[in-house]
Amino acid sequence: MVKGTAELQRPVPLYMQVVRQLRAQIASGELAEGERIPSQREMMQHWRISMQTASKVIGALKTEGLAIPSIGRDTIVAPGAATRIAATAAGTAQVPAPPEPPGNDVKAEAAMTAAPADVAEILGIPSGRRALRRQETHLDKTTPVSVSDTWFPPAVTAEAPLLTENKPLPAGALAYIAEAAEQRVTRAVEERAALPADTDAARALNVQPDSPVLVTKTSYYGAADQIIAYSESTVPAGNWRVLSYSVTGTR
Repeated sequence: MVKGTAELQRPVPLYMQVVRQLRAQIASGELAEGERIPSQREMMQHWRISMQTASKVIGALKTEGLAIPSIGRDTIVAPGAATRIAATAAGTAQVPAPPEPPGNDVKAEAAMTAAPADVAEILGIPSGRRALRRQETHLDKTTPVSVSDTWFPPAVTAEAPLLTENKPLPAGALAYIAEAAEQRVTRAVEERAALPADTDAARALNVQPDSPVLVTKTSYYGAADQIIAYSESTVPAGNWRVLSYSVTGTR
């Protein structure tokens, strides 16, 4: 159930009004650490806002360090979020916000492309068949700090049309797919290796060919073990990648 008043007033941007309400709920403990943030669809219904506005809400909460993604549970309240809000309100620096990722700016390009044999096998389609490929380049000002190629099977692409647009998705592709296609990631298989940069990666990252890079290949699966997305990301040497995980249970 979504909490907070459903009345939004201008001229304050609609997304910021929703952010303020959710921030107040986190500060008061009404939304506790680890508790699920309302989904984009729930926000759209409760506050009568667009999906784009709802995406901006989630993106803003993540930027402030108040929310983090959690596989299988959408977006949840980040550890220490309430304390962080209190410290900010008091004007103290006792609990600094987590460092913002260097790639504040994202350049996105999407196109239907013939899938290479290894990608086609993962997507479960014939080799050479066209599939949607999104390339996102994260920039620190004008310097590329990472580049990722994400492929989506036709069934997902058909239900999530914004994936085909040449612009970043505020809450990320997986969160958008969960809302638009109602397919949530429940399992991810990740492989990493330090490799020499190939020609394409070197060009995208503005480094010399054969320079050392970290390559991460991740396959994302849904509850029925269906493939939702396959991603290959490349980061040049000297750039840290920060990953935040939420542990939801133990065996």
